[in-house]
Amino acid sequence: MAAADEMLAGASLKFQEAAALALFNWGNVHMCAARKAMDGGRDPPLEEGGPPGAAIATADKFDEVTDRLAQAEGRYVAALEVKPDFHDASIALAQRRYERARLLCAAAGLSGATTSGSVDAKRADEAESEFNAACKDFTTVLGTLPEEEKKEKPKEAPKEGEEAPAEEPSMKAQVLVMWGNTLFEHSQMRARLKKEWKPLLDDAVVKFKDAGCAQADIDQALKVHRGVRAEK
Repeated sequence: MAAADEMLAGASLKFQEAAALALFNWGNVHMCAARKAMDGGRDPPLEEGGPPGAAIATADKFDEVTDRLAQAEGRYVAALEVKPDFHDASIALAQRRYERARLLCAAAGLSGATTSGSVDAKRADEAESEFNAACKDFTTVLGTLPEEEKKEKPKEAPKEGEEAPAEEPSMKAQVLVMWGNTLFEHSQMRARLKKEWKPLLDDAVVKFKDAGCAQADIDQALKVHRGVRAEK
């Protein structure tokens, strides 16, 4: 009887994981659709011949994106109800706030190469609240992640002419990058509003470095930051 109970428990756990994963992936479908509907390309840098600029979000399909993000949230929450320790769903919920903040920035008139016309202060305030809430969520998520296992070094060095295989970033590193992106975009919005933005950007750089991002990639990101570019 004990063996049968153990098999049933194991099967139950597998079905739980499968159900949570299905709901999570369902949420991802809506999240991807939201991003696609919000995609406005990339804005060119202010200097001619410079690197590609920052990604542009548009609010042309505001209601559609809002609905998609709400549906994504519902699926992620459902996944956590099935499996409370499903960290991917918790991370996705924080990322959803970041995407909604970008949408609100666009609706406020704070997305793109230039700010034209009046700024919608209500939407800007909503965006700021979502950016702040996303950062709080990332803080909470990091506190719940399990201890990472130390990766063993490869037994053999790569042969001459061969590149060493790239290491898969840890879950913690992925969260730090998302958190850094949130701070980065928030600082860009504040720069456009002529509010204090540098501390947020400094914090973003810290997150990128803690995640193990290459310095060259960080430098490239700084070149296209709207606040940094405006100071040149």
